[in-house]
Amino acid sequence: MAKHHIVQDKYLTQWRKTDTKKQLNIYFIPDNKYIERGPGWKVFWRENFNIFDENKDSFYLPEKVAAHIDSLGIKVIRKIDCVNKKQLEGFDRCYLSFYIALQYIRTPRFREETNKFIEATIKYFMRHDVSSPSKIRISKEEILKHRPLNKREEEALKKISAMSDEKIKRQTFEFLHSDDFGIHLTNTGHSKEIFKIDRLAKGLFEVFWLFLISPKDTSFVTSDNPCFTVSSTKIRQGLLSPNVIVFFPLRPDLCIAIKPGIKSQTEYFLKIDKKRVREVNQLVLTNSYQCLVAKDKKQLENLIHNFDYKNHRKSRDVAVSEFGNYVMFNVE
Repeated sequence: MAKHHIVQDKYLTQWRKTDTKKQLNIYFIPDNKYIERGPGWKVFWRENFNIFDENKDSFYLPEKVAAHIDSLGIKVIRKIDCVNKKQLEGFDRCYLSFYIALQYIRTPRFREETNKFIEATIKYFMRHDVSSPSKIRISKEEILKHRPLNKREEEALKKISAMSDEKIKRQTFEFLHSDDFGIHLTNTGHSKEIFKIDRLAKGLFEVFWLFLISPKDTSFVTSDNPCFTVSSTKIRQGLLSPNVIVFFPLRPDLCIAIKPGIKSQTEYFLKIDKKRVREVNQLVLTNSYQCLVAKDKKQLENLIHNFDYKNHRKSRDVAVSEFGNYVMFNVE
């Protein structure tokens, strides 16, 4: 089966314990334990996660697009010069913009939040439109015209054939207003997000970039959701929102912080102290999906001290607010 990397293995390789020991120090949140695994560990990829057309086995374009962006992006990351604080040249800023945009949308967390948003929106308006059993327009006769595709559908149609139209409408209404069903995009639907990253990359390219440099006695950690946004407000928390700061640890010694609200195509370099590095690392932990990666195990243990792993949220939830006739859906 084809692999879709939610975090590039060559990116994670930068956090290996040593060049000879090619393992990563990992804190696995669901099991609340420390483990050692290589950058190719299965948690960092999904089988058939981003197939554009599931009916064509050989058509795996989204992953080809991602692989090309990964190849260009990691080269830029590795050559960023923190000592001489050189500005990125040529297309390098463009390549890194695409890399950051791709990393933001490719993880299970982004996928879960997208599904939650779609489900909340569709269910809200569907239930508003179908406010009583009488609003159900489908009839028993129409349902029975369906040709069953499997045994489960065949059994369902058999049950429906013995029901009245009124009972069918009532049960359909009750089902639509229950929590017994979910709505989400297919792999094909999610895959199309990859073809939208040019807009995100362009937005990132045009704004303020700050390269945070760690001191030699510590380093930045990373996770299986390494690119995320932090905002002081609960609304407009997307990648290009003027309210947020985008964080992405690029290397153990380097983390990029992007402020979309400030238009500038210049990179700034700032060496921060150990306390500030720890604060960034705490944000990485909070925004991780299910694992945290550190170059040093003691650093990992210190970060996890007093961490409430049982209540860790893999992804944010959707809040629905009504203001008269206006309805706002927000991931928070």
